Amino acid sequence: MKSLAGFGALNLDLIFEVDDLRTISTDKFRLEPGKEFFGSDQEFQSLLDQLNRFGTLKSKSGGGSAANTTVALARMGFSTRFIGKIGNDQEGDFLLEGLKPVQTNLICRGERSGVCLVVLDRHQDRLLFVQGNANSTLAIGEIDLDGLTDISWIHLTSFIGDPPFEAQKAIMNHLGSSVKVSMDPGEIYAKKGLDQIRPLIKRCHVLFLTQREVRMLTDLDLSAGIKSLMGIGPSVLVCKKGNQGSHVFTKEGDFVVPAIEAEVVDNTGAGDVYNAGFLSGLLLGKSLEESAHFATTVASKSVTGYGRDQYPTRKDLEAFFHLQG
Repeated sequence: MKSLAGFGALNLDLIFEVDDLRTISTDKFRLEPGKEFFGSDQEFQSLLDQLNRFGTLKSKSGGGSAANTTVALARMGFSTRFIGKIGNDQEGDFLLEGLKPVQTNLICRGERSGVCLVVLDRHQDRLLFVQGNANSTLAIGEIDLDGLTDISWIHLTSFIGDPPFEAQKAIMNHLGSSVKVSMDPGEIYAKKGLDQIRPLIKRCHVLFLTQREVRMLTDLDLSAGIKSLMGIGPSVLVCKKGNQGSHVFTKEGDFVVPAIEAEVVDNTGAGDVYNAGFLSGLLLGKSLEESAHFATTVASKSVTGYGRDQYPTRKDLEAFFHLQG
């Protein structure tokens, strides 16, 4: 079986729970639910101090969007590897351990590992504060391109820094035409603007976006924005709508898959698990409809635990698609 390679940031997720996000807001910090923040070491430490005072550390987990997707695929039995960068520190060791059974020989080390403060409140609101650290310095010269000669898919997600973003664009020129590309750019790349990420979108087979990201990239309503983006390259565009489900578009038509109700403990990474479920269906040669329904099923399972505790397994895959073990 050929491998899927994930390429994105690797972060240590420290998952805190507070009664109300407003209790950790300060004059310097206006914290909004659903947002992803970046800042200085001083701002990071200030928020961490607030969390240690008013919150409870519920879990410590490996994180990063592409990493979450790749781990979920690996736990379902697919051959996966990862391209990224971690620090020469205990956090880096922890991240490598948390990636198992993903192949990690394409991960390089240097500086400090990335850290993400994940803050949840009783309303299931969530915010992220990220320090990219080593992630932001990954350059094309550090990547072993020979290690990508036997992959069939590569899944891209965002970085804060410019060097890894440029590396992602450069890698597109090294991939064979048979290698399929999927991408979940998130708001970090959506904020760069369409002109900046067009080379990646042009190479995509599957593009995962939210409604907000479609508007950010195209300045158009959903229908017109999706039509514009699909004209650049993707064969499939998946618009993820959280608790409203997902909407899958192709050049031939579109369909909607409703969400599945679940008792939410931690919704961090649910979209990443959705991506893994969708890609697993495609890797098995299943239809887009089957793939989207499986993606919804495993995403709903993932929110019932902290971090990666409730990620899908091979049993979930076999049960849904009626595969033999």
